[in-house]
Amino acid sequence: MNRFILYLIGLSLAIVSCTKAEPTTPIISVTPEVLNFEAEGGSQRVTVTTNITYDISESADWLSCEKGNGEIKVVVAASTEKNPRRANILIWNLDCDIAKSIQVIQAAYTQPINIEGWAEMPAKAENVNWEYGYHDKLPSNNKLRNYSFCFDKEKHCALWVAYPLHKCYIEGDGHRTEDWEYDPCCIEDKYEPNLKYSYYSQGGGTNTHSKGHHLPSADRLASDEDNATTFYFTNMTPQLQSLNGSTWASLEGNITNKWICSDTLYVVTGAHFAEGYGYAYDNKGMGKACAVPTHYYKVILRTKSGKSGKWVGDCSASELQCVGFWFEHKGNAPRQTMSVAEIEEKTGFTFFPNVPNAPKSTYNASDWQ
Repeated sequence: MNRFILYLIGLSLAIVSCTKAEPTTPIISVTPEVLNFEAEGGSQRVTVTTNITYDISESADWLSCEKGNGEIKVVVAASTEKNPRRANILIWNLDCDIAKSIQVIQAAYTQPINIEGWAEMPAKAENVNWEYGYHDKLPSNNKLRNYSFCFDKEKHCALWVAYPLHKCYIEGDGHRTEDWEYDPCCIEDKYEPNLKYSYYSQGGGTNTHSKGHHLPSADRLASDEDNATTFYFTNMTPQLQSLNGSTWASLEGNITNKWICSDTLYVVTGAHFAEGYGYAYDNKGMGKACAVPTHYYKVILRTKSGKSGKWVGDCSASELQCVGFWFEHKGNAPRQTMSVAEIEEKTGFTFFPNVPNAPKSTYNASDWQ
């Protein structure tokens, strides 16, 4: 019998007077009282206004709660159920004979939309250690897709993350949430790094690497919920801060502020592991051995004019431009500009296969300054 049921029994039998423990009239209010989640799950926050201490009970094992300062964070796991599912969260104080209920509703699982037409998607390759994840609905607008990734379960990180970029993804009231969480999409927690903290040397004690985003936080700011998806552990790799905060950050700034256009921009960010790569450790150095990339890269595709009003798949090669950037994983490493075809040769991945006219073998360096 779980705590939720025990409370319902105990509430009717409570004989302890609340006024003995609490001299004021007890108050508990919550906003909102109903939470709606997509099938892929995620997290939302509930504001709690109260003048008493309280406990929390959940009526289902697919959701969990974390109590914060004046709020509760509700985390819902991904669903594969064909029908919507519902549960309740009870906020209560037995002595005071007071409770508030929050209803949680999660949508039914449906097959992902056809990814074959997504311009940013690399060609899918089979590997026993690789799993693919698709966040096909942006929390703030379920008509927009978010990002996709290829996750290496042995290395405990994504080999690449692919995403569209347009002003509709970055203009809004969202903020950098620092909402570090396991990805509710599809990867089992045992494969994802536990990055509530950061990357450490084995056994802990020394913070060796930052949590480097594949998809930058700054590229999902339409809402806080959108931004929180960039803090899933599947979007992280162990990256030296001396690269993350310098030339790598400069490139990310150019993409978001200079090269974004009225037409959609398509980006793939990746980590490469050459022979002899090392490891950093999650969970304050007491957990998984996470492979440290030897190189990082980005490949970009867009229309030349930036305002053609056409989908890139309908454009000729002369209407398109693409480029690749390659970084050695060391402090303040300069970016190496090259063709997408050259990065394909280095990594073994095939980029932009859904855009046959993408000019992957050429680039104009002056367009990417």
